[in-house]
Amino acid sequence: MAAGMDDLCASFEKFALLAGKDKAMLTPKACGKLVADCWDKEYKKNDVKSIVDASVYPTFKAKGALGMPINKDNCKKFVAKTAHEIAKRKTKNTKIAADDAEVTKINDQLCALVCGGGPQVKEVKQSATGNVGGLTDTKNYTGAHKERFDESGKGKGADGRTDKADSSGYVGNYKGANTFDKKK
Repeated sequence: MAAGMDDLCASFEKFALLAGKDKAMLTPKACGKLVADCWDKEYKKNDVKSIVDASVYPTFKAKGALGMPINKDNCKKFVAKTAHEIAKRKTKNTKIAADDAEVTKINDQLCALVCGGGPQVKEVKQSATGNVGGLTDTKNYTGAHKERFDESGKGKGADGRTDKADSSGYVGNYKGANTFDKKK
């Protein structure tokens, strides 16, 4: 079971990294992604999302911290408590023991789903039917729109959309320093 716990922790870390920058902390966003990607399809009728949000996650969230610290002990207890809460709803027995055969079966299924699944990330590809390539081709644009993209078709961001005024005069409304003598 030790290798299984390593896999379980590694899967929890993947979800934490996907939802944030810290792989040592399971945030509420990462927890929601874990439930949606791994458990929600199998246990949707038992409303696993509300179980985890209401009674499991708050138990393991560290006081004053942003989320649940990810370690072998916390991951194991998190899955076990989730399995116990699902078993309570599934059997309609609120006094079911934590070491009951049904709880153990659900616990093993939850571990397998987390270790086998992992976060599901959609890959976004360029549209084959649309004119995305043509929209970023600068030779088709004139005027100010031409300045929005560089030669490779990459957008310039705010630099390509805004005109920056030269406010280097000696007062706020005087634009363009050293230009007074040049005007007639």
